[in-house]
Amino acid sequence: MSGQILELIIFAAIAFFIINKLISTLGKTSGDDPAKNNSFFGENIGSKLKDVTYSASTASILKPKFLKASKPNLKGVVLEENKEAVEKGLQEVLDKVPAFDIQRFANGAKLAFQMIVESALQNDEKQLEELVDKRYIDSFKTIASNYGNFNSNDNKLEVYISDIYLFGNNIFIKVLFTGNNITDKIKNLQEEWTFSKSTLSSDPTWYLTNIDRPQ
Repeated sequence: MSGQILELIIFAAIAFFIINKLISTLGKTSGDDPAKNNSFFGENIGSKLKDVTYSASTASILKPKFLKASKPNLKGVVLEENKEAVEKGLQEVLDKVPAFDIQRFANGAKLAFQMIVESALQNDEKQLEELVDKRYIDSFKTIASNYGNFNSNDNKLEVYISDIYLFGNNIFIKVLFTGNNITDKIKNLQEEWTFSKSTLSSDPTWYLTNIDRPQ
């Protein structure tokens, strides 16, 4: 027997020994593709898996707790008889602009009222253009002289949001301003101002787009 044949027999015996060891250690495999026995996530659906669905120790992991979004506080901010409509409109706005704060808006509207009235009195064109929609600015100028000076008792100005709605990508918010002697020319103030802002704009400014005087 030649030396080469002897070497082949020895190598074959070693290989046979190694394969037998692997089979005894790892277990036999089927002729099918093992991946067919796995789910998309890799769990072996044919093996005996422990059912932990109702395990108390894993309940908190399997069913995570999600915090509910806090509901905006509308007390004292919304016109009571329009509350349902305002809540509906507010939810539509929050769906598009989650950071919108209705309380902050109401405070800002109160300041805007004073700034717009004073700008009109002082003929401050630049300030008016920054606060009044350019399509409405001429109409506002025709009534601006009716306000007169803003009195110092501005803390008596009451602000109520009476409507919120979306039109395309624009938000419209109606604000009812009421009060006595807020300006020296208007004894009993009752006006509904509409402010607007585009949801697509990063500019935080709201613009006055209309004024109504409910009878």
